[in-house]
Amino acid sequence: MPITYTIALLVIVFLGTYFYSKYICKQELKEFVDSFLDSQQSITVVYNKNSLKLINRTGLEFFGYNSLESLLASHSDIVDFFIEEDGCISKYTYGKNWVESIYNDKTNRNNTVKVKIFSKRDELEHYFYIKISKMKDNKEYLLTFNDITKLEKDKVNIKKLAELDPLTQIYNRVKLSEMFRGIFFNAKKYNTIVTIILFDIDHFKQINDNYGHNVGDKVLRELSSLVRSLLREEDIFARWGGEEFVIVLEGVSLQETKKLASHLREEIEKFPFDIVEHITCSFGVTQFTQSDTESLFFERVDKALYEAKERGRNRVVVKEAK
Repeated sequence: MPITYTIALLVIVFLGTYFYSKYICKQELKEFVDSFLDSQQSITVVYNKNSLKLINRTGLEFFGYNSLESLLASHSDIVDFFIEEDGCISKYTYGKNWVESIYNDKTNRNNTVKVKIFSKRDELEHYFYIKISKMKDNKEYLLTFNDITKLEKDKVNIKKLAELDPLTQIYNRVKLSEMFRGIFFNAKKYNTIVTIILFDIDHFKQINDNYGHNVGDKVLRELSSLVRSLLREEDIFARWGGEEFVIVLEGVSLQETKKLASHLREEIEKFPFDIVEHITCSFGVTQFTQSDTESLFFERVDKALYEAKERGRNRVVVKEAK
């Protein structure tokens, strides 16, 4: 066999063996990486520059796909799934190069962002902190998703406890006073119409005396639920204290507010309350004026309610500013 032919054959065998071994090594490496990612219970993904290259099984199940290819066939990137909300980034926050932009953002020292995503797995919204780390080759980024949904729900519950009356689950007096600052500012600056209804339960002490405080509490809950169902979503409804309640309306005339108070009075009077069966309420109504302070505003509506009581209860009295 000529020596040149032998050398050529050896070269072919060597190159074939080399490339085959490289392929095997690459395949083994990919299988190892896939296996490692799939072992992670949290969503874990790998980006090359700003292209999604790998996602573990947990992530695929969360987004509702069985492979990376099927995910990318429907969406160009997982950023498409981010839901816009205060404190969370959306697909528009950093743009197309979002991974690299977050990593290079010098104001974000931890390379961490908060996102909100809807899960196809359990049909619920989840919150995550995404931690972005750069791989050793400086080309790929590893993203790990830390589920903080329970933490966010706990924060919401704590906020509700601070804002809501625990018995009736409507706004409490502290929250109402806080909201009034914005309401009065708008009324003064933009001359917006603000009206208020103050009402309470007639002879509520007798209910507590005759049936006990547990029944009295039940009446307060039933009444709150009934009134809330008769108001618009944007109307502010709060427990002022004891058996007194406040409704604040924006953009509603005094005449329309009086009609609403009359409607509420009628609906309460005919509503079949559990155990006590029948109650009535008295109502005071007034409108905010440019010369009003918060104190004057409430004094006037309180006088209107007092007059309704004095005139026999179960009625609506309107007081206008002099």
